This record gives sequence, C-alpha cells and structure tokens, in this order.
Amino acid sequence: MKLSLPSFCRQTAIALLVTASLLAATTGLHAQSVFLTFSGGNGVSPVTVSWSTPINYTLDTSSPNFGVAPYFVFQSIPNGQLAFPVAGGVAAVAPTYSGTGTGSSDGLQTINQLYGVTVADAQNDVFHNDVVFRSSNDNDATILTSGDTIMLSIGSMVYAAPSNGSYSGTLPTSGFYNTIVVDAAYEMVGTGSAVPEPSTYTLIAGVAMLGFVTCRRRKYAV
Repeated sequence: MKLSLPSFCRQTAIALLVTASLLAATTGLHAQSVFLTFSGGNGVSPVTVSWSTPINYTLDTSSPNFGVAPYFVFQSIPNGQLAFPVAGGVAAVAPTYSGTGTGSSDGLQTINQLYGVTVADAQNDVFHNDVVFRSSNDNDATILTSGDTIMLSIGSMVYAAPSNGSYSGTLPTSGFYNTIVVDAAYEMVGTGSAVPEPSTYTLIAGVAMLGFVTCRRRKYAV
C-alpha cells in the first residue's frame, strides 16, 4: 500500500524522533561520568590518565571550614592506589581549571599533584582506590560555596612521582568513571560531568535535517 505524503512524513518524523532520542539518551547515559583513558606503565614509563572532553563541576554544598581549594576525585579506579601510590607531581602539560561564583573565582589554576587514596587515608566521601588531583598553588582565601561552578579543561596527567616512574603493575581499566569535587577534609561539595562534544549536537541536527530533506524530496516526487 502506497503511503500518502502526510502519512509518510509523519512516520518518517516518528522514526527520526526515536533515533534522535536514542542518540540523546546515549549521550545522557553517562551524564555524571567521564571517559578516562589509562596508558603507560609496562615497566618502562609512568601511568598517564587522559580525558577528551572538558569536565564541569557544580557545587551544591558550601564548605566553610576546609574549602579554600577544590580537590578533584575520580572514583573507584581499579588499582588506582597502586598506579599512583604517593602524592606526586604532574609532568608535561597539565590540565587547568577555573571557576565562577563566590568561592571559586581564584583565577586559572594548573593541576600539579596527583595520588591514589590508600586504605589508611580514606575518609568521609573519598575511598580506597579513588584518585585525587589538585593544584597546590590554589591558596586564595575564598571558600568553596554552593552554586559555584568549576570547569576543568581537556587534558592528561602524567604521574611524575619518582617512586613509580616505571609502573609495571596492571593498568587501571579505561572506561567511564564518576567524578566529584571535595574539600580538604574529603567532604563532597559537588559533582562533575563531561561537557558533550559538539559532534554530538551535530549528529542530532543531522538526523533532523535528514528527515526534512526526505520529506521534501517525497513531496516533489508525488
């Protein structure tokens, strides 16, 4: 049975809407996660952790006592404490962050410290094998405040601790991990999520354009 133009366009629109929804759902599936890639090791080089999208942290809690500077956390990293056993520097070109709001306007800061959390050091909202990173130079007196936002740039962190310059253990598995921001007492003050890549929006817009072009061609073919 040959479909009329309105029926054809309606069914095409429904199909494309479902497709666009699935694309959006896939993007949102890991909305509170960041894809991390781990490389290096093999007994010849330090471990590097990388991410390919900016990370936006939104603070929903104020920290009046220990919140002068943010501590960022990648949660539940397999072998995180073994790969990054002590507080070490970050080699090469390190990621940066800047914030907006009452307590996060300390200017552009560069990450310069990275470590995995030991069993003994775990407390409050930070646990064994979480990976913590921060800027030790962010010592402005402003206090992290609810409503602040902090944007972490795309980047890589090459672990520069001499005690683990040639890691030979099992690398952490690359994949999606949750990330939070805590204060110096390891109390969580906010959560982070990857900023969607422009290509995601381009793909959804392309699906919509495809539907428009298909219906237009069908119209002139009738």
